[in-house]
Amino acid sequence: MTPPFSRRQTLSLLGGGALSPLLFSSAAAALSSVAGSASFLTAATRAGGVHGGAILSSDGVLIAEFELPERGHGAALKPGHEEAIIFARRPGNFALVLDPMSGEARHLISAREDRHFYGHGCFSHDGGILFATENDFNGERGVIGLYDARDAYRRIGEFSSFGIGPHEISLMPDGQTLVVANGGILTHPDAPRMKLNLSDMTPSIALIDARTGAFHTDYAPPQELHQLSLRHLDVRRDGRIAVVAQWEGPKLEQPPLVALIDRDVGLALKSAPARVAARMRNYCGSVAFSGDGASFAVSSPRGGLMTFWDGDGNFRESLEFEDGCGLAASGGGFLMTSGRGVIANESASALKSHKNIAFDNHLLALN
Repeated sequence: MTPPFSRRQTLSLLGGGALSPLLFSSAAAALSSVAGSASFLTAATRAGGVHGGAILSSDGVLIAEFELPERGHGAALKPGHEEAIIFARRPGNFALVLDPMSGEARHLISAREDRHFYGHGCFSHDGGILFATENDFNGERGVIGLYDARDAYRRIGEFSSFGIGPHEISLMPDGQTLVVANGGILTHPDAPRMKLNLSDMTPSIALIDARTGAFHTDYAPPQELHQLSLRHLDVRRDGRIAVVAQWEGPKLEQPPLVALIDRDVGLALKSAPARVAARMRNYCGSVAFSGDGASFAVSSPRGGLMTFWDGDGNFRESLEFEDGCGLAASGGGFLMTSGRGVIANESASALKSHKNIAFDNHLLALN
């Protein structure tokens, strides 16, 4: 087992030096034992505050671990499955390109000096371009950074996100349209976790031409819910979009936190029963459609709750899952991860519990 890099060694990679492998654990025996099964990528933090990521099997085996310069957040898979990207948590300035089978580093992407990453990205249909949500913090606007995946992820330009605080982004099934969740919250790296415009937030879900950056349309909650920060989304094969939110308004209010978008209908807010909504604590962390699209799951880590909905947005059930946030379709159901090191299935039955590791907010299926 290769020992983890020191923080000094790791941070030096951001200075433009040669990239060395960040891998510090790759279990060959585990790889062979889970051959043929699905695998998943997530950011994670080890005991002692060592930030990194992990590749997991669908039955909870920890296949590989790798170190990151700072805390990671979301991830994206290149079409063809040759590479995966894991992004820094806002307001981070790196994205790591890695081998999705072993976790070995291939490139480290640095954000432009006057930009930072917002934690998510996606690829073009042919895998040639990486789109990353970024903050133009001096211009107080969101942008989508464009990186050439055929040329060591050189930054080649940017599009407007047509909003503030772009977070999760995905490519629509037509292969030509980007959908981005503009959370609406103005931030600046000089005050990294402060929210600077809560009184006049403008959250939206924007559709953008992936080839030209042209604006197609956007969807927003009603004005009375302008503090409903639309942050995370998933797209079904037929183009239906599931969106989840975080409420930045008065704590005693209990607005809907889930929405569905159909391009010919618009945005429809969906509510859980009052007793469940109260447990969600006005905060959703991630959303994922099932493989067949017949249902979707929503995580509420602050409430220790997972909720399950049918494909039309009707609430089905909720399950206790302490500090659970990561979600991905797996087989006929879902795989879920928690900040307590637990990997579970959609019935919240623990598949594995890993000591001294905290899985972060998101989970990406790799095959």
